[in-house]
Amino acid sequence: MACLGGTAVMLWLLNQARRSFWLFSLLALPGTVCHEACHWAVGHLLNGRPVRFTVVPRREGRGFVLGSVALANLRWYNAFFIGLAPLLLLPAAFGLFLWRFGGTSNPGWPELGLAFLLANLLFGAIPSGQDLRIAARSPVGWLLLAAALGWGWRRMTHAGHGRVTTLQPGRSPSHEGSWRG
Repeated sequence: MACLGGTAVMLWLLNQARRSFWLFSLLALPGTVCHEACHWAVGHLLNGRPVRFTVVPRREGRGFVLGSVALANLRWYNAFFIGLAPLLLLPAAFGLFLWRFGGTSNPGWPELGLAFLLANLLFGAIPSGQDLRIAARSPVGWLLLAAALGWGWRRMTHAGHGRVTTLQPGRSPSHEGSWRG
C-alpha cells in the first residue's frame, strides 16, 4: 500500500514540476526515454523506419516537447500502432509493481526510487496529442474500434440469451435453457 501512495505522490510531484520547464524535463526524463523508445521499437517492428530519436527537451509555442521520433515510412497500416506504442508501458509498470511490491514492501530508499520509476512509466504511457493525431489518421485503428464496439454490443445484447452453466460438486456442468444465436 505504501508503494501506491508513493507512486501517487511521485505522479503529483511530476505534475507540479510542470511549472518549471527544466525541472520537469529532468524529472520526466526516464518516462520520456521509455515513451520515445516505444515509438522507436514499434516503428522498427512495423516498417515505420525511424530516422531520428531525441529526448532533448525544447519549447514549442506555449508548451514544450520532451522528445520525439521521426519516421520515414508512417503509413495507414502502422500509424495507429506506432502512435499508441507508449501504452505498452502500462503492462511494464504493472509488471514492475507486481514484481517489487506484490507482496509486502519495506518503505525505504530503494522503494522510493522504484515508486519514482513507476510514476515515470505511468506518466510516459500517456500518448501525447501528436501521438493521438497520428493514430487517428489510420483506418486500422478505426476498424479495430468498430470491431471492438460491435463485439461488445453483441455480447451485451445476447447476454440474457446464452446458455446457463451451473457447476455442482461431483457433477459435470449442465446446460439449461436455450441458446439463441
